[in-house]
Amino acid sequence: MWYRVFLIILLTGCFGGLFAQDAIADLGPETRFVKIDFNGELPGNMVHQDFVVIEKIEFEGNNATRQHILLRELVFAPGDTLDYAGLSRVLEQSRENLLNTSLFNFVNVSLLFHDLMPVASVKFTFVERWYIWPFPIFEVAERNLNDWVMSPSFDRTNYGVYIVKENFRGRMERVSILARAGYRQNYSVGYTIPYLNRAQRLGLSVHVGLNRRREVDYLTADNQQLFFSEKGSYALQQFYVQTRLSYRPGIHNTHAFMVDYNRYQFADSLLILNPLYSPGAATISPFISLGYEFRHDHRDIRAYPLRGHYFDLRLRRQGLGLLNNEEMDMTTAETSLRRFWELNPRWFFATGINAKVSHGDFQPYYMQQGLGFKGDIVRGYENFVIDGQHFVVLKSNFKYALVPNRVDRIGFINNEKFSLIHYALYVNFFADVGYVHDTFFYKGNPYSNTILSGAGIGLDLVTYYDKVFRTEFSVTRQGDTGIYLHLIAPI
Repeated sequence: MWYRVFLIILLTGCFGGLFAQDAIADLGPETRFVKIDFNGELPGNMVHQDFVVIEKIEFEGNNATRQHILLRELVFAPGDTLDYAGLSRVLEQSRENLLNTSLFNFVNVSLLFHDLMPVASVKFTFVERWYIWPFPIFEVAERNLNDWVMSPSFDRTNYGVYIVKENFRGRMERVSILARAGYRQNYSVGYTIPYLNRAQRLGLSVHVGLNRRREVDYLTADNQQLFFSEKGSYALQQFYVQTRLSYRPGIHNTHAFMVDYNRYQFADSLLILNPLYSPGAATISPFISLGYEFRHDHRDIRAYPLRGHYFDLRLRRQGLGLLNNEEMDMTTAETSLRRFWELNPRWFFATGINAKVSHGDFQPYYMQQGLGFKGDIVRGYENFVIDGQHFVVLKSNFKYALVPNRVDRIGFINNEKFSLIHYALYVNFFADVGYVHDTFFYKGNPYSNTILSGAGIGLDLVTYYDKVFRTEFSVTRQGDTGIYLHLIAPI
């Protein structure tokens, strides 16, 4: 009897399934699934459940990029069960992670919800960037653009070619060849592999190069650099080999370990002008350095963040005593902490702190780098150099989206890698304060060992390929005013 009961149950299940399939088919294909184009928020509960099961993940438009590179950046996987209330956050985080790879100009997300069950498929659609760039080089050879604007001279320009292959082999690898002549000469080759192992956690990069300069700054007086020029030869030459092993266990945290070799050579006349320029006033200074870096990056868009937070810690020991004539003996620690808030859809606030401390009985002039370089500035003092062994800078910004992020198409360009362009325009109100402590070179430099502050208003243009153009009007604590140009985000 038992086998008859089993047969009845089996037949009932089979025919019941067929009847159910017929019933679903009668609803029509348009009612079985509902497609949603995700733009940051999802409508009311589409599945009438508190959870949704991710049935599958699809990718479209990644013509060059391998699928495993994309899956590495997602914070969910096929088969995951997610709270519907938190689904928007998960999708947006994954979309931002993919954008922050710098592989794509645009990343769009759509979902296909099952009409009768708490099941959904997710589809990512990409517009890939152009990955090979033979950049012709013609650039200003100053520590920032404002120095060149004050005294423009084509003698202080660089020219050459920079060939970069991004996303090499579709694995986010990077190959670079640089041949730069002119004021700051640099010839180098580099290769970066972000993922060495199957788990996609270990990465490696190697760069080998030669820097040469006929003119270098040999001293700072009145917080201005003084320059020495060597006729017919080079005032400074540097050969270097840089290696970096990275470990990225998750999405937001990265550890890196560096081992570098440097060999500097200086002109005799340079060391006569400033015997403190190199360790022991030596014309040849070889040394090995070790470094460690930790980075926690939870920003929405790295090139110009509006939401999230960021923290890093960088440690470097320069000089291990392993080489002949290795007199370098210097240890530095640097950190940066930044926080970004969206106050409402058009108002934003950001604040950040950069700090550096260094240790060594003697620190040569050419290794001094306080404020006035890259992003380590108090706005309003862009035209000054404030040398020192320790510094701290606190920055703050209020921003208003004068033109919120828009996407347009350039009609006469057929390639969507260039024809689709996004842009946004922000008005920002800022205030900075900083301090540099200098033990060795503070005499004759009034901005060393004193509090610096500046405030003002600016206009930021943000567009595709991570380009930022900033114009700012600043007033310093001393009452000096100026208009300054920048090509990176302020914080």
